[in-house]
Amino acid sequence: MNTSSLYKNLLVVLAAGTILGSCSKSFVEKTPANYIPTDEALSTASSLQSALNGTYAEIRNVSQFGRDWPVTGDLMADNTFLEARNSGRYVQQWAYAVPITDQVPQDMWAESYTGILRCNQIIDAKVTGADDVKAQAYAIRALLYFKLVTTWGKNYTTDSSSLGVPLVLHYDVTAEPQRSSVGTVYNQIVSDLTAAMASAPDYSSSITLSNYAIEGLLARVYLYMGQYQKALDKANDVINNGPFSLVDPSGFASFWANPTPNTNATETMFEVDSDPVNNNNFDDLGGIYFLGYQDLYASSQLVALYSATDVRNNWLLAGKTKGGAKAYLVVKYPNTNNNDKDNLKVIRLSEVYLIAAEASARLGQNTDAQDFVNAVAETRDPAFTGYTSTGATLVSDIATERRKELAFEGDRLFDMTRLGLTIVRASNPGAATVGDGLTIDATDPLRLAPIPQQEILRNPNIAGQQNPGY
Repeated sequence: MNTSSLYKNLLVVLAAGTILGSCSKSFVEKTPANYIPTDEALSTASSLQSALNGTYAEIRNVSQFGRDWPVTGDLMADNTFLEARNSGRYVQQWAYAVPITDQVPQDMWAESYTGILRCNQIIDAKVTGADDVKAQAYAIRALLYFKLVTTWGKNYTTDSSSLGVPLVLHYDVTAEPQRSSVGTVYNQIVSDLTAAMASAPDYSSSITLSNYAIEGLLARVYLYMGQYQKALDKANDVINNGPFSLVDPSGFASFWANPTPNTNATETMFEVDSDPVNNNNFDDLGGIYFLGYQDLYASSQLVALYSATDVRNNWLLAGKTKGGAKAYLVVKYPNTNNNDKDNLKVIRLSEVYLIAAEASARLGQNTDAQDFVNAVAETRDPAFTGYTSTGATLVSDIATERRKELAFEGDRLFDMTRLGLTIVRASNPGAATVGDGLTIDATDPLRLAPIPQQEILRNPNIAGQQNPGY
Protein backbone atom coordinates (compact mmCIF):
# COMPACT_ATOMS: atom_id res chain seq x y z
CA MET A 1 0.00 0.00 0.00
CA ASN A 2 1.73 3.13 -1.20
CA THR A 3 1.17 5.57 1.63
CA SER A 4 2.88 8.32 -0.34
CA SER A 5 0.32 8.20 -3.16
CA LEU A 6 -2.51 7.78 -0.68
CA TYR A 7 -1.56 10.39 1.89
CA LYS A 8 -0.69 13.17 -0.54
CA ASN A 9 -4.27 13.28 -1.76
CA LEU A 10 -5.93 13.33 1.64
CA LEU A 11 -6.76 16.15 3.98
CA VAL A 12 -4.91 15.77 7.22
CA VAL A 13 -8.21 16.05 9.04
CA LEU A 14 -11.08 15.59 6.61
CA ALA A 15 -13.60 15.72 9.41
CA ALA A 16 -12.45 18.94 10.99
CA GLY A 17 -14.68 21.18 8.91
CA THR A 18 -14.81 23.80 11.59
CA ILE A 19 -11.04 24.10 11.48
CA LEU A 20 -10.99 24.51 7.73
CA GLY A 21 -13.89 26.95 7.79
CA SER A 22 -12.23 29.21 10.34
CA CYS A 23 -8.93 29.63 8.50
CA SER A 24 -7.99 33.26 7.84
CA LYS A 25 -7.32 34.46 4.30
CA SER A 26 -3.59 34.76 4.98
CA PHE A 27 -3.46 31.20 6.31
CA VAL A 28 -5.17 29.92 3.17
CA GLU A 29 -2.75 31.82 0.99
CA LYS A 30 0.32 30.45 2.75
CA THR A 31 -0.91 26.87 3.15
CA PRO A 32 -1.97 24.47 0.36
CA ALA A 33 -5.74 24.17 0.28
CA ASN A 34 -5.66 20.39 0.73
CA TYR A 35 -3.27 20.19 3.66
CA ILE A 36 -3.15 21.16 7.32
CA PRO A 37 -0.13 20.01 9.35
CA THR A 38 -1.24 17.50 11.94
CA ASP A 39 0.27 19.44 14.85
CA GLU A 40 -1.81 22.46 13.84
CA ALA A 41 -5.06 20.67 12.97
CA LEU A 42 -5.00 18.31 15.95
CA SER A 43 -3.81 20.53 18.77
CA THR A 44 -6.80 20.47 21.13
CA ALA A 45 -9.11 17.89 22.65
CA SER A 46 -12.04 19.32 20.67
CA SER A 47 -10.21 19.05 17.34
CA LEU A 48 -9.25 15.49 18.21
CA GLN A 49 -12.92 14.71 18.89
CA SER A 50 -13.84 16.22 15.50
CA ALA A 51 -11.25 14.00 13.86
CA LEU A 52 -12.66 10.98 15.66
CA ASN A 53 -16.16 11.84 14.44
CA GLY A 54 -14.78 11.84 10.91
CA THR A 55 -13.14 8.47 11.53
CA TYR A 56 -16.43 6.96 12.63
CA ALA A 57 -17.99 8.43 9.49
CA GLU A 58 -15.26 6.89 7.33
CA ILE A 59 -16.13 3.33 8.31
CA ARG A 60 -19.74 3.97 7.27
CA ASN A 61 -18.43 4.16 3.69
CA VAL A 62 -20.11 1.86 1.14
CA SER A 63 -16.78 0.09 0.72
CA GLN A 64 -16.62 -0.79 4.40
CA PHE A 65 -19.41 -1.51 6.89
CA GLY A 66 -21.77 0.53 4.73
CA ARG A 67 -22.23 -2.41 2.36
CA ASP A 68 -19.24 -4.23 0.86
CA TRP A 69 -17.98 -6.08 3.94
CA PRO A 70 -21.34 -7.41 5.15
CA VAL A 71 -22.45 -8.24 1.60
CA THR A 72 -19.36 -10.10 0.40
CA GLY A 73 -19.02 -12.06 3.63
CA ASP A 74 -22.39 -13.70 2.98
CA LEU A 75 -22.48 -13.74 -0.84
CA MET A 76 -19.07 -15.38 -1.27
CA ALA A 77 -20.18 -18.09 1.13
CA ASP A 78 -23.58 -19.81 1.12
CA ASN A 79 -25.99 -17.43 2.86
CA THR A 80 -27.17 -15.35 -0.09
CA PHE A 81 -27.37 -15.48 -3.87
CA LEU A 82 -27.23 -12.98 -6.70
CA GLU A 83 -30.27 -13.00 -8.95
CA ALA A 84 -29.91 -13.18 -12.71
CA ARG A 85 -31.61 -9.83 -13.29
CA ASN A 86 -29.13 -7.83 -11.24
CA SER A 87 -27.76 -4.30 -11.36
CA GLY A 88 -24.21 -5.47 -12.11
CA ARG A 89 -22.99 -5.26 -8.52
CA TYR A 90 -20.97 -8.10 -6.94
CA VAL A 91 -21.12 -10.25 -10.08
CA GLN A 92 -17.42 -11.14 -9.86
CA GLN A 93 -17.64 -11.95 -6.16
CA TRP A 94 -20.61 -14.25 -6.75
CA ALA A 95 -18.77 -16.03 -9.56
CA TYR A 96 -15.39 -16.22 -7.79
CA ALA A 97 -13.87 -14.43 -10.77
CA VAL A 98 -12.59 -11.24 -9.18
CA PRO A 99 -9.94 -9.47 -11.32
CA ILE A 100 -7.19 -7.39 -9.73
CA THR A 101 -8.84 -4.32 -11.23
CA ASP A 102 -12.19 -4.96 -9.51
CA GLN A 103 -13.59 -1.90 -7.77
CA VAL A 104 -14.87 -3.72 -4.68
CA PRO A 105 -11.53 -4.91 -3.22
CA GLN A 106 -9.81 -1.79 -4.55
CA ASP A 107 -12.14 0.49 -2.61
CA MET A 108 -12.15 -1.73 0.47
CA TRP A 109 -8.37 -1.47 0.55
CA ALA A 110 -8.14 2.27 -0.12
CA GLU A 111 -10.91 3.30 2.27
CA SER A 112 -9.55 1.07 5.03
CA TYR A 113 -6.15 2.71 4.82
CA THR A 114 -7.81 6.12 4.74
CA GLY A 115 -9.47 5.18 8.03
CA ILE A 116 -6.15 3.92 9.40
CA LEU A 117 -4.52 7.23 8.44
CA ARG A 118 -7.17 9.08 10.44
CA CYS A 119 -6.59 6.80 13.43
CA ASN A 120 -2.82 7.25 13.23
CA GLN A 121 -3.13 11.03 13.26
CA ILE A 122 -5.34 10.92 16.33
CA ILE A 123 -3.10 8.43 18.14
CA ASP A 124 0.07 10.43 17.37
CA ALA A 125 -1.39 13.85 18.17
CA LYS A 126 0.39 15.61 21.06
CA VAL A 127 -2.79 16.38 22.96
CA THR A 128 -3.46 15.75 26.63
CA GLY A 129 -6.83 15.12 28.21
CA ALA A 130 -8.16 13.08 25.31
CA ASP A 131 -7.20 9.53 26.27
CA ASP A 132 -10.74 8.29 25.65
CA VAL A 133 -10.65 9.69 22.10
CA LYS A 134 -7.33 8.05 21.40
CA ALA A 135 -8.65 4.79 22.84
CA GLN A 136 -11.45 4.77 20.28
CA ALA A 137 -8.94 5.49 17.50
CA TYR A 138 -6.88 2.49 18.61
CA ALA A 139 -10.03 0.34 18.53
CA ILE A 140 -11.06 1.51 15.05
CA ARG A 141 -7.55 0.90 13.74
CA ALA A 142 -7.66 -2.61 15.17
CA LEU A 143 -11.08 -3.22 13.65
CA LEU A 144 -9.87 -2.07 10.22
CA TYR A 145 -6.76 -4.23 10.36
CA PHE A 146 -8.89 -7.21 11.41
CA LYS A 147 -11.13 -6.74 8.38
CA LEU A 148 -8.11 -6.30 6.13
CA VAL A 149 -6.18 -9.33 7.35
CA THR A 150 -9.20 -11.64 7.22
CA THR A 151 -10.01 -10.44 3.70
CA TRP A 152 -6.47 -10.60 2.26
CA GLY A 153 -4.65 -13.03 4.54
CA LYS A 154 -4.87 -16.71 5.40
CA ASN A 155 -6.45 -17.88 8.62
CA TYR A 156 -4.14 -17.33 11.62
CA THR A 157 -4.34 -20.94 12.78
CA THR A 158 -3.60 -22.20 9.26
CA ASP A 159 -0.42 -20.21 8.62
CA SER A 160 0.35 -17.18 10.77
CA SER A 161 3.67 -16.70 8.96
CA SER A 162 1.99 -16.17 5.56
CA LEU A 163 1.49 -12.72 4.05
CA GLY A 164 -1.07 -10.48 5.71
CA VAL A 165 -1.36 -6.77 4.92
CA PRO A 166 0.97 -3.77 5.26
CA LEU A 167 1.12 -2.26 8.73
CA VAL A 168 1.15 1.54 8.72
CA LEU A 169 1.21 2.87 12.26
CA HIS A 170 2.39 6.45 11.77
CA TYR A 171 1.99 9.21 9.20
CA ASP A 172 4.86 8.92 6.71
CA VAL A 173 4.50 10.15 3.12
CA THR A 174 7.67 8.32 2.05
CA ALA A 175 6.67 4.86 3.30
CA GLU A 176 6.26 2.00 0.82
CA PRO A 177 5.60 -0.89 3.20
CA GLN A 178 5.67 -4.56 2.37
CA ARG A 179 2.96 -6.92 3.58
CA SER A 180 3.50 -7.96 7.18
CA SER A 181 2.82 -11.54 8.20
CA VAL A 182 -0.63 -12.59 9.35
CA GLY A 183 0.76 -13.19 12.83
CA THR A 184 2.37 -9.75 13.02
CA VAL A 185 -0.89 -8.08 11.98
CA TYR A 186 -2.89 -10.04 14.55
CA ASN A 187 -0.39 -9.15 17.27
CA GLN A 188 -0.82 -5.49 16.37
CA ILE A 189 -4.61 -5.85 16.51
CA VAL A 190 -4.37 -7.36 20.00
CA SER A 191 -1.98 -4.59 21.06
CA ASP A 192 -4.31 -1.88 19.76
CA LEU A 193 -7.42 -3.35 21.40
CA THR A 194 -5.55 -3.80 24.69
CA ALA A 195 -4.40 -0.18 24.55
CA ALA A 196 -7.94 0.91 23.72
CA MET A 197 -9.44 -0.92 26.70
CA ALA A 198 -7.14 0.92 29.10
CA SER A 199 -8.79 4.30 28.46
CA ALA A 200 -12.02 3.55 26.62
CA PRO A 201 -15.19 5.34 27.72
CA ASP A 202 -17.98 3.60 29.56
CA TYR A 203 -21.07 2.69 27.57
CA SER A 204 -23.32 5.62 26.64
CA SER A 205 -24.77 4.50 23.33
CA SER A 206 -24.37 1.87 20.64
CA ILE A 207 -22.57 4.21 18.21
CA THR A 208 -19.52 4.71 20.46
CA LEU A 209 -16.80 2.12 20.99
CA SER A 210 -17.04 1.67 24.74
CA ASN A 211 -14.87 -0.50 26.96
CA TYR A 212 -16.95 -3.69 26.87
CA ALA A 213 -17.61 -3.37 23.13
CA ILE A 214 -13.85 -3.26 22.59
CA GLU A 215 -13.40 -6.26 24.88
CA GLY A 216 -15.98 -8.11 22.81
CA LEU A 217 -13.96 -7.37 19.68
CA LEU A 218 -10.85 -8.68 21.43
CA ALA A 219 -12.72 -11.89 22.29
CA ARG A 220 -13.55 -12.24 18.57
CA VAL A 221 -9.90 -11.76 17.60
CA TYR A 222 -8.70 -14.35 20.11
CA LEU A 223 -11.27 -16.82 18.76
CA TYR A 224 -9.89 -16.33 15.24
CA MET A 225 -6.38 -16.84 16.61
CA GLY A 226 -7.39 -20.13 18.23
CA GLN A 227 -6.51 -18.74 21.67
CA TYR A 228 -9.65 -20.15 23.21
CA GLN A 229 -8.98 -19.54 26.90
CA LYS A 230 -8.30 -15.88 26.24
CA ALA A 231 -11.39 -15.65 24.06
CA LEU A 232 -13.47 -17.24 26.80
CA ASP A 233 -12.04 -14.98 29.51
CA LYS A 234 -12.86 -11.83 27.55
CA ALA A 235 -16.30 -13.04 26.53
CA ASN A 236 -17.12 -14.06 30.10
CA ASP A 237 -16.14 -10.63 31.39
CA VAL A 238 -18.43 -8.93 28.89
CA ILE A 239 -21.35 -11.25 29.67
CA ASN A 240 -20.97 -11.15 33.45
CA ASN A 241 -19.85 -7.57 34.04
CA GLY A 242 -20.98 -5.57 31.03
CA PRO A 243 -24.32 -3.72 30.89
CA PHE A 244 -25.67 -5.54 27.83
CA SER A 245 -28.64 -7.90 27.54
CA LEU A 246 -30.08 -10.01 24.72
CA VAL A 247 -33.20 -8.59 23.12
CA ASP A 248 -36.38 -10.36 24.22
CA PRO A 249 -38.34 -12.27 21.54
CA SER A 250 -41.32 -9.96 22.00
CA GLY A 251 -39.12 -6.97 21.17
CA PHE A 252 -37.10 -8.58 18.38
CA ALA A 253 -39.00 -7.10 15.42
CA SER A 254 -39.08 -3.59 16.87
CA PHE A 255 -35.38 -3.84 17.76
CA TRP A 256 -34.43 -4.40 14.13
CA ALA A 257 -36.95 -1.86 12.87
CA ASN A 258 -35.42 0.90 15.00
CA PRO A 259 -32.85 2.96 13.04
CA THR A 260 -31.76 5.14 15.97
CA PRO A 261 -28.80 4.55 18.31
CA ASN A 262 -29.47 2.35 21.31
CA THR A 263 -28.89 3.85 24.77
CA ASN A 264 -30.29 1.08 26.98
CA ALA A 265 -27.59 -1.56 26.30
CA THR A 266 -29.99 -3.92 24.57
CA GLU A 267 -28.10 -6.37 22.33
CA THR A 268 -25.99 -3.99 20.21
CA MET A 269 -22.56 -3.27 21.66
CA PHE A 270 -21.31 -1.22 18.71
CA GLU A 271 -22.85 -0.17 15.41
CA VAL A 272 -21.94 2.43 12.80
CA ASP A 273 -24.40 5.30 12.79
CA SER A 274 -26.47 6.19 9.72
CA ASP A 275 -28.59 9.16 10.69
CA PRO A 276 -31.00 11.24 8.55
CA VAL A 277 -28.16 13.52 7.38
CA ASN A 278 -25.19 11.16 7.27
CA ASN A 279 -25.96 7.98 5.36
CA ASN A 280 -25.21 6.15 2.12
CA ASN A 281 -28.52 7.16 0.51
CA PHE A 282 -29.68 4.59 -2.09
CA ASP A 283 -26.37 2.71 -1.76
CA ASP A 284 -27.06 1.68 1.83
CA LEU A 285 -26.78 -1.94 2.92
CA GLY A 286 -30.52 -2.54 3.11
CA GLY A 287 -31.08 -1.42 -0.47
CA ILE A 288 -28.99 -4.19 -1.99
CA TYR A 289 -31.49 -6.61 -0.43
CA PHE A 290 -34.85 -4.84 -0.38
CA LEU A 291 -36.63 -1.80 -1.85
CA GLY A 292 -33.51 -0.65 -3.68
CA TYR A 293 -31.31 -2.56 -6.09
CA GLN A 294 -32.76 -5.74 -4.55
CA ASP A 295 -30.10 -7.92 -6.15
CA LEU A 296 -29.47 -10.38 -3.32
CA TYR A 297 -31.72 -12.95 -1.65
CA ALA A 298 -31.47 -15.48 1.17
CA SER A 299 -30.19 -18.85 -0.02
CA SER A 300 -32.47 -21.86 0.27
CA GLN A 301 -29.83 -23.49 2.49
CA LEU A 302 -29.99 -20.70 5.04
CA VAL A 303 -33.78 -20.38 4.97
CA ALA A 304 -34.13 -24.09 5.76
CA LEU A 305 -32.22 -23.65 9.03
CA TYR A 306 -34.86 -21.46 10.66
CA SER A 307 -37.79 -23.20 12.32
CA ALA A 308 -41.28 -21.75 12.11
CA THR A 309 -41.03 -20.53 15.71
CA ASP A 310 -37.66 -18.77 15.29
CA VAL A 311 -38.05 -14.98 15.59
CA ARG A 312 -35.23 -14.56 13.08
CA ASN A 313 -37.81 -15.41 10.44
CA ASN A 314 -38.64 -11.71 10.78
CA TRP A 315 -35.56 -11.13 8.60
CA LEU A 316 -37.11 -13.09 5.70
CA LEU A 317 -40.03 -12.24 3.45
CA ALA A 318 -41.46 -14.81 1.03
CA GLY A 319 -41.69 -13.22 -2.41
CA LYS A 320 -40.09 -13.23 -5.82
CA THR A 321 -36.93 -12.03 -7.48
CA LYS A 322 -37.20 -9.19 -9.97
CA GLY A 323 -37.14 -11.90 -12.63
CA GLY A 324 -40.18 -13.61 -11.11
CA ALA A 325 -38.62 -16.64 -9.37
CA LYS A 326 -39.82 -17.58 -5.91
CA ALA A 327 -37.35 -16.40 -3.29
CA TYR A 328 -36.97 -15.08 0.23
CA LEU A 329 -36.21 -11.38 0.41
CA VAL A 330 -33.93 -10.14 3.18
CA VAL A 331 -35.68 -7.50 5.30
CA LYS A 332 -33.23 -7.40 8.20
CA TYR A 333 -32.57 -3.75 7.30
CA PRO A 334 -36.07 -2.37 6.74
CA ASN A 335 -35.36 1.37 6.69
CA THR A 336 -33.98 1.60 3.16
CA ASN A 337 -36.63 4.07 2.01
CA ASN A 338 -36.56 6.17 5.18
CA ASN A 339 -34.45 9.26 5.76
CA ASP A 340 -33.01 7.66 8.89
CA LYS A 341 -31.52 4.43 7.56
CA ASP A 342 -30.48 1.34 9.49
CA ASN A 343 -27.36 1.52 11.60
CA LEU A 344 -24.68 -1.00 10.67
CA LYS A 345 -24.11 -3.66 13.29
CA VAL A 346 -20.47 -4.44 14.12
CA ILE A 347 -20.72 -6.51 17.31
CA ARG A 348 -23.69 -7.68 19.35
CA LEU A 349 -23.97 -9.49 22.67
CA SER A 350 -25.32 -12.59 20.95
CA GLU A 351 -21.99 -12.98 19.13
CA VAL A 352 -20.12 -12.74 22.43
CA TYR A 353 -22.27 -15.58 23.82
CA LEU A 354 -21.43 -17.64 20.74
CA ILE A 355 -17.73 -16.83 21.09
CA ALA A 356 -17.90 -18.06 24.69
CA ALA A 357 -19.77 -21.16 23.51
CA GLU A 358 -17.23 -22.13 20.88
CA ALA A 359 -14.25 -21.36 23.11
CA SER A 360 -15.75 -23.48 25.90
CA ALA A 361 -16.44 -26.36 23.51
CA ARG A 362 -12.88 -26.21 22.17
CA LEU A 363 -11.62 -26.41 25.75
CA GLY A 364 -13.76 -29.47 26.44
CA GLN A 365 -16.19 -27.59 28.70
CA ASN A 366 -19.31 -29.02 27.10
CA THR A 367 -21.88 -28.02 29.71
CA ASP A 368 -20.74 -24.40 29.72
CA ALA A 369 -20.66 -24.38 25.92
CA GLN A 370 -24.24 -25.69 25.80
CA ASP A 371 -25.37 -23.02 28.27
CA PHE A 372 -23.81 -20.23 26.21
CA VAL A 373 -25.13 -21.35 22.83
CA ASN A 374 -28.57 -22.15 24.21
CA ALA A 375 -28.82 -18.70 25.77
CA VAL A 376 -28.97 -17.41 22.20
CA ALA A 377 -30.77 -20.31 20.50
CA GLU A 378 -33.59 -20.59 23.04
CA THR A 379 -34.07 -16.81 23.19
CA ARG A 380 -34.44 -16.66 19.42
CA ASP A 381 -36.65 -19.76 19.25
CA PRO A 382 -38.77 -20.24 22.42
CA ALA A 383 -39.92 -23.66 21.18
CA PHE A 384 -36.36 -24.96 20.86
CA THR A 385 -35.32 -27.23 23.73
CA GLY A 386 -31.58 -26.63 23.40
CA TYR A 387 -28.44 -28.26 22.05
CA THR A 388 -27.26 -31.33 23.97
CA SER A 389 -24.37 -32.38 21.73
CA THR A 390 -20.74 -32.55 22.83
CA GLY A 391 -17.27 -32.40 21.32
CA ALA A 392 -16.87 -31.82 17.59
CA THR A 393 -20.62 -32.09 17.02
CA LEU A 394 -21.21 -29.28 19.50
CA VAL A 395 -18.61 -27.10 17.75
CA SER A 396 -20.47 -27.72 14.50
CA ASP A 397 -23.81 -26.87 16.12
CA ILE A 398 -22.37 -23.62 17.43
CA ALA A 399 -21.13 -22.78 13.94
CA THR A 400 -24.65 -23.37 12.65
CA GLU A 401 -26.07 -21.09 15.32
CA ARG A 402 -23.50 -18.43 14.38
CA ARG A 403 -24.65 -18.76 10.78
CA LYS A 404 -28.29 -18.25 11.75
CA GLU A 405 -27.64 -15.42 14.19
CA LEU A 406 -25.09 -13.40 12.19
CA ALA A 407 -26.67 -13.86 8.76
CA PHE A 408 -26.48 -10.78 6.52
CA GLU A 409 -23.83 -9.21 8.76
CA GLY A 410 -20.90 -10.58 6.75
CA ASP A 411 -19.34 -13.21 9.01
CA ARG A 412 -20.13 -16.45 7.20
CA LEU A 413 -17.23 -16.55 4.70
CA PHE A 414 -14.67 -15.89 7.41
CA ASP A 415 -16.22 -18.39 9.80
CA MET A 416 -16.09 -21.03 7.09
CA THR A 417 -12.48 -20.18 6.30
CA ARG A 418 -11.26 -20.36 9.90
CA LEU A 419 -13.24 -23.59 10.42
CA GLY A 420 -11.77 -25.12 7.26
CA LEU A 421 -15.20 -25.64 5.66
CA THR A 422 -15.76 -26.15 1.95
CA ILE A 423 -18.38 -23.83 0.50
CA VAL A 424 -21.06 -25.92 -1.18
CA ARG A 425 -23.78 -23.76 -2.68
CA ALA A 426 -27.17 -25.16 -3.51
CA SER A 427 -28.81 -23.97 -6.72
CA ASN A 428 -31.47 -21.29 -6.25
CA PRO A 429 -34.26 -20.50 -8.72
CA GLY A 430 -33.64 -17.18 -10.39
CA ALA A 431 -29.96 -17.00 -9.41
CA ALA A 432 -27.29 -15.72 -11.77
CA THR A 433 -26.02 -18.87 -13.48
CA VAL A 434 -22.32 -18.22 -12.99
CA GLY A 435 -21.75 -18.81 -9.30
CA ASP A 436 -24.91 -20.77 -8.62
CA GLY A 437 -24.17 -24.25 -7.32
CA LEU A 438 -20.43 -23.60 -7.06
CA THR A 439 -18.25 -25.61 -4.71
CA ILE A 440 -15.26 -23.71 -3.35
CA ASP A 441 -12.69 -25.80 -1.53
CA ALA A 442 -11.49 -24.68 1.89
CA THR A 443 -7.98 -24.14 0.49
CA ASP A 444 -9.04 -22.36 -2.71
CA PRO A 445 -6.76 -19.29 -2.97
CA LEU A 446 -9.59 -17.27 -4.52
CA ARG A 447 -11.27 -17.12 -1.12
CA LEU A 448 -8.73 -14.36 -0.46
CA ALA A 449 -9.12 -11.00 -2.19
CA PRO A 450 -6.55 -9.79 -4.73
CA ILE A 451 -4.17 -6.97 -3.88
CA PRO A 452 -5.58 -4.14 -6.06
CA GLN A 453 -3.67 -3.50 -9.25
CA GLN A 454 -3.20 0.18 -8.43
CA GLU A 455 -1.31 -0.77 -5.26
CA ILE A 456 0.83 -3.28 -7.12
CA LEU A 457 1.76 -0.59 -9.67
CA ARG A 458 2.45 2.17 -7.15
CA ASN A 459 4.42 0.32 -4.50
CA PRO A 460 7.43 -1.65 -5.77
CA ASN A 461 7.81 -3.36 -2.39
CA ILE A 462 4.41 -5.04 -2.68
CA ALA A 463 4.61 -5.81 -6.40
CA GLY A 464 5.86 -9.35 -5.82
CA GLN A 465 3.44 -10.08 -2.99
CA GLN A 466 0.18 -10.62 -4.86
CA ASN A 467 -2.05 -13.38 -3.52
CA PRO A 468 -1.90 -16.69 -5.44
CA GLY A 469 -4.40 -17.20 -8.24
CA TYR A 470 -4.39 -13.59 -9.47
